[in-house]
Amino acid sequence: MSWSVSQKGARVVLALMIAVCCCLAWAPVAWGQSSTAVSTVTETSSFSTTSTKTSAASEGSDDSKAMLILDASSSMVEADAEGTRMESAKKAANELVESLPETANMGLTVYGANESDAPDNREQGCKDIDTLVPVGRVDKAKFTSAIDGLEPKGYTPMGNSLRKAAEELGGEGERSIILVSDGIDSCAPPPVCEVAKELAEDGVDLAIHTVGFQVDDAARKELQCIAEAGNGQFLEAKDASSLATSLKFLAQRDIGKYKVEGTPFEFADSPEDAKWLGEGQYQTKVTPDSNAKTDRYFRVSVPEGYNALITMTPIWQPDGHFEDAEVVLESSAQTNENDPNCGKARTKLFPSSIAGNAQFAMEPYWVSLTREEQADDCDMSNWLIATQIYKDGAELVDDVNVEVNVFYEPIPEKEQAKEWSDKVISSGKYDGEFAFGTAEEIAGGTSFNDAVEIGEDTYSDKIVPGEYRFYKIPVTWGQRPVLNMKVKESVTNDADSVKIKIFDPTRIETATRDFSFYDKEEESGPVSPAQFTMHGGDNPHQGYYFLHVGMGAKSEGEATGVEQPYEFAVMLDGEPVDGGPDWTPTYENGPEPSDEPIKFDGASGSDEEQTVEETTQAAESTEAAEDKSGGLSLPLLGGLGVLLLAVIGAVVFLLNRNRA
Repeated sequence: MSWSVSQKGARVVLALMIAVCCCLAWAPVAWGQSSTAVSTVTETSSFSTTSTKTSAASEGSDDSKAMLILDASSSMVEADAEGTRMESAKKAANELVESLPETANMGLTVYGANESDAPDNREQGCKDIDTLVPVGRVDKAKFTSAIDGLEPKGYTPMGNSLRKAAEELGGEGERSIILVSDGIDSCAPPPVCEVAKELAEDGVDLAIHTVGFQVDDAARKELQCIAEAGNGQFLEAKDASSLATSLKFLAQRDIGKYKVEGTPFEFADSPEDAKWLGEGQYQTKVTPDSNAKTDRYFRVSVPEGYNALITMTPIWQPDGHFEDAEVVLESSAQTNENDPNCGKARTKLFPSSIAGNAQFAMEPYWVSLTREEQADDCDMSNWLIATQIYKDGAELVDDVNVEVNVFYEPIPEKEQAKEWSDKVISSGKYDGEFAFGTAEEIAGGTSFNDAVEIGEDTYSDKIVPGEYRFYKIPVTWGQRPVLNMKVKESVTNDADSVKIKIFDPTRIETATRDFSFYDKEEESGPVSPAQFTMHGGDNPHQGYYFLHVGMGAKSEGEATGVEQPYEFAVMLDGEPVDGGPDWTPTYENGPEPSDEPIKFDGASGSDEEQTVEETTQAAESTEAAEDKSGGLSLPLLGGLGVLLLAVIGAVVFLLNRNRA
């Protein structure tokens, strides 16, 4: 029995001894790992769709509201090609409502629909003004029901209907009144022009538009007066079709504003104050220089084993009207301050400019920073970039958004680069044909940042003057996108223009085409980059290619906002090539701008980047930890040795006692 108990005790002690020995054997590894920074590389898919985390709100008009005033006076019973003027007006109004986006805020007011136009009923007839649909998110079924139920009967109280509409719209936000009438105000006073002037003066961001439907000279003059006094526009319609077109002009949907995204930063006025940017996307807003050109600065630290490509995109938020102005962005200097004889900088041949016509408002400028023949001792860690942003033209708004993208592309080995170069397929202009299929209805994005992903197919979309549409298509190495577009006759019954652009994954423009259209369908013909995607800083890369469609802006005073439909077909020319580069650009937000160079770990996410200061602090913390408990210090080793000897002694004692 005693032997058994002693045996168990010995076994326990032996187990303790083995455990201690194991701890001694494992400890250097374990503690060594805990005191050493572990480099983590985050893998991402070839075509990352990660949205940026920080963004500036696009300059939209979510609070814009409109009130439609329809004439239901007795004169609307007169004959028309559609039956009566009222029937034509109903048809046009319903067409307008059907064309409105679901987000539109609109109400409906009518006059003359309840009381007769009998001479002895004038007092009641001039009060016959009803708001059939309150201002709010458009309910198309409710609108249609109200419109279809109208029966023309009474007087024409235009002045008081304007006051009623203004009251319903409230006093805040962008507001518009659209008055449709076939005659003059039959209830004055108050004089309708004076009412319009009064409302326009009292209401900020209020515009009163008028549409004359089959009007005579007297009515035309009065409606023109209302529009002029109310800071609006006058349009004339002769039938239901032209009335519908006029209503669409005036009840225009808001122009989709470019969605600006990226980590906020500011250009510095001097090299000493220049902030460091890391890999990723940044945004800022600047006031372009008017007279003198001044330099604005930032810095980048190109990591070892990489080249850099910096793309700067000036963005002009248009209002749909042409402005005689131009913004120019160019990099005035690129300096390697650590090693001036190391590395080279190249820029786009022409300055990036955005002119008054919206179709030309997207033109990124790029700076390429590369090492001299892959020199191992080339210090590329301190590049100072000087940029000039200036304007020509007094009509331009003061501030312009600028997005800055910093891309770090890994440098391949010479043998690998040679292998890739040998596989490059130069195609030049695409001479083939591809047919349009059945179009899928989509709504493109407003910027590079919210571009809608598409594939090889045929699509249909709509655009208004002064607007952009963006799409993106994933393209692998060895392929290129080809685009063909067709636009039907101009909805505005005027000569219109559309510009197509294709940008590579780093936002470098690779192809462009613009064409005009008027009274017949026009087709762009194939538009594509001149080369298949390939490795190299001068050529497109694999990843997302961006398709940009911009419609030319209108001259001052012309109505905007009418949607122009178009179709476009997309195909991929060529076949994917095995063994191409894996790298694709990242569009994630860059790390916060820093007063110190930002360390790059080779990961695509900005969270993996640290400033030099942060890295130094981490290293110092590591050293301190090692001094305290990291490596096995002599006291610790001594203590563990004593413990081991004690365990061995206990085992020997137990065994000897058992024998005795």
